[in-house]
Amino acid sequence: MKFHYRDLWVPQTATPDQIKSAYRKLARECHPDHTANPDAARFLLIGEAYQTLSDEAARRAYDAELQTYLRRRGWVLCPACGAHNEVPRIPESKVAMCGRCRTALPVNEKERRETQTAALREQAIDVVAELGADLLDLTGDYLHRRLQGVRARIGASSRKGAR
Repeated sequence: MKFHYRDLWVPQTATPDQIKSAYRKLARECHPDHTANPDAARFLLIGEAYQTLSDEAARRAYDAELQTYLRRRGWVLCPACGAHNEVPRIPESKVAMCGRCRTALPVNEKERRETQTAALREQAIDVVAELGADLLDLTGDYLHRRLQGVRARIGASSRKGAR
């Protein structure tokens, strides 16, 4: 998963003009023709981020994918700078802060726990489904070999189209 808002240093609520301005500023700083130490990978990353965020349809799709990705990991997106933050625990008298820009994050302990519980539940369901599919494959292969062995012993030919 790529974090385009973080790459351009813009919040998720950024306007198209803010995105264009941030892109132009960062592109100038990273462009191979304008710097002594060009970072081509960073320049391409900034270009890709701008391409995604400047197109409304692509941005909506990216936002939906990003929210799902962050929710499944129990992370919180900073509304000011767009950085993703893993919030381990929020003491009762404290406020969660963004690790990048030190802005207060829009989450409390109850929401954090509910989000992480839901994320862990979804991850567990995915693991069980994967294991179930692998187990089914292994069991199916084992049973198929056993059936072939029985057919060979009784002299029956396998059906046409069977494995």
